[in-house]
Order: sequence, then C-alpha cells, then structure tokens
Amino acid sequence: METTTCEAPKAPGIDNLPEEVLEYILSKISPYQDLHDCMLVCKKWRRCVRNVTKTKRRDFQRAINEFDIKWSRSTPEENSPTISRRYSHTAVVSENSMFVFGGCTCAMTTFNDLWKLDLTTRNWVRPLTMGAYPSPKACSSLIKYKDFLVLFGGWTYPPSYPLYQSWHLFNELHVYDVTANNWTCIISTEIRPPPVAGHSVSVVGDYMIIFGGLQKPSSAVHCEKSNDIWKLHLDSWSWCKQEVQAGPKPSGRFGQTQVILDEKNLLVLGGSGGPCSQFCDCWVLNMEGPLWKWIKVEIAGKNNEPANIWSNPGVKIGDKIVVLNRIRDTEESPIVYYPRSQWNTSAPEDGRLSRIDLANRRPDLDENVNGRRGFLNKVSSPRRDGHDEDPAVPGPSGLNCLRIPHSPSQAPPPMAAFHTPPLLSPPQRNLKREKRLGKLQNMEEKLLKKTAPKKEKRTYYLGMYVLDISKVLDRKNPVATWLPPKNVKNGPEESILYTLVEGKGELVMFGGILKDANSLAPCNLSSQISNSLHFVSANDYVI
Repeated sequence: METTTCEAPKAPGIDNLPEEVLEYILSKISPYQDLHDCMLVCKKWRRCVRNVTKTKRRDFQRAINEFDIKWSRSTPEENSPTISRRYSHTAVVSENSMFVFGGCTCAMTTFNDLWKLDLTTRNWVRPLTMGAYPSPKACSSLIKYKDFLVLFGGWTYPPSYPLYQSWHLFNELHVYDVTANNWTCIISTEIRPPPVAGHSVSVVGDYMIIFGGLQKPSSAVHCEKSNDIWKLHLDSWSWCKQEVQAGPKPSGRFGQTQVILDEKNLLVLGGSGGPCSQFCDCWVLNMEGPLWKWIKVEIAGKNNEPANIWSNPGVKIGDKIVVLNRIRDTEESPIVYYPRSQWNTSAPEDGRLSRIDLANRRPDLDENVNGRRGFLNKVSSPRRDGHDEDPAVPGPSGLNCLRIPHSPSQAPPPMAAFHTPPLLSPPQRNLKREKRLGKLQNMEEKLLKKTAPKKEKRTYYLGMYVLDISKVLDRKNPVATWLPPKNVKNGPEESILYTLVEGKGELVMFGGILKDANSLAPCNLSSQISNSLHFVSANDYVI
C-alpha cells in the first residue's frame, strides 16, 4: 500500500497579509529612520513604505486644510541629556534629526551650544563638535545645504561694563559639517552684509537669500531696521547685495516669515518694525532678471488673521502657511447692550425688573399713595399749664400735623427739612464736594477689598491659523486668504519666540516664552521660559 504523507498547512505570516493591512501596520512606525529601514526588507515592503510616505504627506495636508490636527508632547526620559530652557534660538531639520543652536535666557545669557534631537526616539544629544565655535548669540539663522548647516548673523546681550551699551550684532558666517562634526568659520574679505539679527533666509538653488533684519551699519550708532536683500553663493561663499526695481516695497522689519513659492519667487509675511509697529502684510519677491521686483499681495479674511505674526514663526505646508497663535475667545459676554430704540417700554410682569424713568413714568392710580387716604395716629405731648392738648390740624396732604409747643419769647425750633444752610462761595462748595467724594471713594475701595473675589490668572492656549497662498502668483489679482478656523483644538500654553519646523508628516515646536507678545516687559521670566517639545500631526486613519 502506498502511504500518503499529509503536509501541515503553513502558518500565515506577515508576507501573506494584503498590502492594505501591511501599509496600515507600517503607518504606525516612526516615519524617520525606522520606516526607512523597512524598505530594505523586500520589494513588496519597499513599495508599501513609499505608499505610506505619500499617504502620510497627503493626510497631513488634508488635516491642515480641514483644521483636523492632533497635538502631542514629548517628555525626555529620566536621567537622559536634555537641552536647557531657551528662546529666540534657531532650528532646522536634517534627515532624521532636528538641530538647535543658540538662543538666550532671562539671565542676560546667550548660548553657542548645538543640540541634536533624534526624531525617531525623541531623545536629545549634544554633539561634541570640533573646530571654530560660533559666538554665543540669539536671533540668528540656520539653514541646511547638502550635508552642511550654515549659520549666519545674530545678536547678544551687551557686556556689563562699560555701562549703557547697545546690543552686539554679528555678521559671522559659520558652516557645520554634519558628517565630520566640525565647525568652520568662513572669513570673507570682500563685500559682505553688515551685522544683522532677526532676518529671514531661504535656500534657492545654490544661493542663500537674506531679507531684512535689525542691522547696524558701520556708520550708524544705533541699530536700524532693514529691507535689504543679500545673496550668498553656497559654493564659493561670496556675497552680493541684490538690487530691486523702483516701486513699492516692504518697510524695514525683523522677525518676518519667509517661504519659497518656486525657483523664481519668494513670499514674505508679517514682521515687526518696533515696539508699536507690527506688520500683517504679504509680499512676493520675483527673482527673475538682474533687477528683482517686489509685488504687493492683498490679504482677504482679515477677521481670521492671528494677532501677532512676528513672534510666531510660520511654516509652508503645500499651498498653505501655518501659524500658531492664541485661540480667540469665543465666549459671549453675559451683559448685552442694546440701543435705546430697542428698549422695551412696556412694564414687565414683575415690577422689580422694570426700568425707572422718572420723566415719562405713568401716574399712580392707587389712592393709598402720597397721603390720599389714612391719617397718622395722634401722639400725646406733655401737658401745658391750664391748657388741654392741641387738636390735630390736617396738613396739605391730608395728614394730621402736630403742634409743637414753644414759649412766646423763644423762636420756634428750625425743622431739618426746611432749614436753609448758610450760603457758600463756589470755591468752598467745590472743596466740600471734593471732600465728600473722597470719603465715598475710600469707603468704596474698602468695600471692594472685602467683597471682591480674587481674579484668577487666565491661561491661554495656542491654536492653528492657516493662510491660503494658492493665488499669490496670479498676475491680475494676487491675493492671500486667511481661512476661518474650524474644529479649534487647544494646543500647548501660549508661547512666543519658539521655533516651528516641518518634519515628515508633522510640525515640531520647541522652546519659547510662555507669554503674550503684547505683555513683554522687563520682569522675571525664569519660570516662563520653556524647553518643551510639541508635535502637530494628522489623526490616525482606519482601514
């Protein structure tokens, strides 16, 4: 007899899963190094990873358009290296890491340290760099070009002696080699921009384009706001000041947002011109030809724009610019004011709620009012010699009035209701009135201190504002539109002077001051400076 052997069926493995299920599993992996390593497994996994990357990018753009985002916060592990608190620093994403340089604190201190955040593990590492370190500074710029990080400009606090010195600005140019972990200082003896801070930069081709900032020319004593444009060739490290066509152009400013539209156009949004001058305008810089051109862009939907753009950086996601700012207060006031024409003149059912209008009030029909009915009871008075009690005499209102006894030689006592005080001069009357008002004010303050509840400090949170820039390159009517916020979700506590950069399918926010830009004043900020990490991403999808 022939014996037949029955082979046991193979257990289903991950390779037997449908590609839709495999892509859903891969979407739960970090989109940085871990997802990249999955491409090395096989061709099927490589194809699925590419689909997951495209899906994440598409879902993130849709989440920005629909205001359907998810906030998350990363807390460093215990006993692990952690970057110190800071603000006005600079940051850039390179491959699977975010690099942070410099910044300052409230203790009149600026940093020149470089930190690297591993976006896969969310852990901080401080590279032990070599070479020529940059000076400690804040409000500088840091961009990525090939395998290098280019650092330019910045400012630092003045030294404590001699007194009354202004900020010190820099025009240093340093290059950090990510592979070699080395700093190099580029010294140019030819033309170069003056010391500058708070400027904006973009990399277009082989050039780094710099606009605006707070500058200090060699012939000036104080800092000046600039609207100059400088170009740096990133291979030859040569500087060139770019000229523009005559016509309207943006005012000098610092702290603006600058994004790339295409190879021939840049967009500049907002900025600050000083303590009482904030810009919410939008400009396109056309870089065609030997003379570049500024184009003013009209802004629609100004009712939806954020309050402070200069202290909150923006990031371009697709054809939108994302800006974080305080969530608007949508609570309605319990007190509603109406014009006089809308007042209700009919008396309500409850007379206590009716408005008292002495000029136009209706006559009282009740007979038992103002002495129309009823008399005061007779009040006994001490007897006089040889006379009986005086009878009550009805008064003008119908009430019985009592006679007050007095001797013939003595004048009748004055009544308080009919007593006329001595006449005072106008200065005396004003002085008496001021004394009375002062006493009333003191009594009112004492009552308020006793009865008024203590006001709790209100906490504000960051929300997302979106500017649609899909029509800024229209030749006839360039316009940018602030979209009305929908599905507003509370983010972290309101902050300013932080960094916001784009990762892979997410935004990374780091540091800053937990404060409103309008309330910046010399005070103790040690408890308000942050080193927290927050991430903005799309909600997970379900297959």
